[in-house]
Amino acid sequence: MKSKLQAALALAFLAVGHAVAADEAQVLSRLRQDISALIGPAKCINLVHCRVAALGVNACGDPAEYVVYSWLSTDKGVLETRIAEYNFAQEDLQKKQQAGGACVVRAEPVAACVNGRCVLPAQ
Repeated sequence: MKSKLQAALALAFLAVGHAVAADEAQVLSRLRQDISALIGPAKCINLVHCRVAALGVNACGDPAEYVVYSWLSTDKGVLETRIAEYNFAQEDLQKKQQAGGACVVRAEPVAACVNGRCVLPAQ
């Protein structure tokens, strides 16, 4: 009887854990959409208008990716706040899931202004 109860509790705990992970994944998705919306078209006249921001955390603790934005068309303070929220939520989710993975260190890319838009080089 005791082992059936323990098994049922373990299954319930796993189900709650998966539901929490799904909720956190939805939060991450919403934050990522907010970040993309804040960046918008990243308009530029020349390179000085373009900036690069680190986004997410990989297994090494380095940025998972980089995004490019324009200080002409983006509210930097709001963007930095959303990025911090995203990074915190992603790192928290990784800790809960004990996510591992390959430790890939990426060099920070250099932005470019191409056809009036800030872009990152193809990687």
